[in-house]
Amino acid sequence: MADHVRDAIADLGPVGRVVDLFSGMGSVAESLQEAASVVTNDAMSFTAALSRARFKGADRDTSPAEVVERLRDVFETRTRELEREHKAELKREAAALDGSRADLLDYMGKAQHVGNSSARRRAARVAAQSSGSDHYSLASLYFSAGYLSLGQAIQVDALRAAIDADPHIDERDWMLGAWIAATSVLVNAPGHTAQFLRPNSSSAHSRIVRTWNRSIWEEFSVALDTVSQVGSEAWRQDNSVYVGDALDLVSAGELRDIGTVYADPPYTKDQYSRYYHMYETLYRYDFPDSSGAGRNRSDRFTTGFSLKSAVVASFHDLCRNVARMRVPLVISYPSGGLLGDAGESVSEIARQYFGNVRTLSYNANHSTMGASTGASKKSATENLYVCLV
Repeated sequence: MADHVRDAIADLGPVGRVVDLFSGMGSVAESLQEAASVVTNDAMSFTAALSRARFKGADRDTSPAEVVERLRDVFETRTRELEREHKAELKREAAALDGSRADLLDYMGKAQHVGNSSARRRAARVAAQSSGSDHYSLASLYFSAGYLSLGQAIQVDALRAAIDADPHIDERDWMLGAWIAATSVLVNAPGHTAQFLRPNSSSAHSRIVRTWNRSIWEEFSVALDTVSQVGSEAWRQDNSVYVGDALDLVSAGELRDIGTVYADPPYTKDQYSRYYHMYETLYRYDFPDSSGAGRNRSDRFTTGFSLKSAVVASFHDLCRNVARMRVPLVISYPSGGLLGDAGESVSEIARQYFGNVRTLSYNANHSTMGASTGASKKSATENLYVCLV
């Protein structure tokens, strides 16, 4: 939908920056690089790091190879420390990967992590308060033997230690963005991290073994190249990146030089933070309370757009506060979204605050977020509501 959104916004001829209230991974912001400067916002902190790496900053004059060499010593040192600490577990993991599907299933089922082990929770509290290298053990304590192999989790922790020790602060978002991107490529999950895959079939077993034998460090060097800057330096200079609730941002009255607001709010009852909790925890590296097999953090963000009891009020808040800004609002929302289940429509609500509301409709394929049953995509009608004061 990014190109359709870009065209709809370009037709408005925005005088000022375009605000993307639910920016996610920044597809719309990237599409606008020739049209307008942008303000991105998302509730997840890890996406903001990627947005800053891509949409902010002066042109880079450091190569990925130079970054890799800068980080190598600290990475290798912390890797060796963690491998000594987890020597017995690594041996069990290697045997499980070389064994049968039942062996791997047994290993994963018996593995300890902060969601099921008081000992691991105590270790997490100790690591959280440490100022030394032993602070860097979060991935090993939270996500090993599930989303990652223990060997991979050790590399994730060692790489974070190297990034945090690097003095080039101006390149931190680039390195952290590449670190998250590298992990996402190898995560053992069905397109999200609400749950991880288990070897319940021969194909799943083969996939896990293949994925768990790959290197985070090698993937990181590739990701440094793929997390590339977007647009010109002048364009990036005028962009801003926010982290927080979209409704709080538009109600605060702090946005300046705004020409258009774009909103792509959640449209199902699923709280999307549960799909990305692993990346959020890794980025924040804050050793949160964690529960269940999914190792979910206890303080996950929730939004009224995903609550049937609150979705109508959330759309009223959105339209009311943007209308007060006296700028156009473009909303992306599919037919059959949660708002319809609550007996309302986007156009009906928008017309209470905007003098002109027109609807553009497109065929789209929506992800089923892992497709535990059925197809991974489903057909939908995506609507763009262009609202003018």
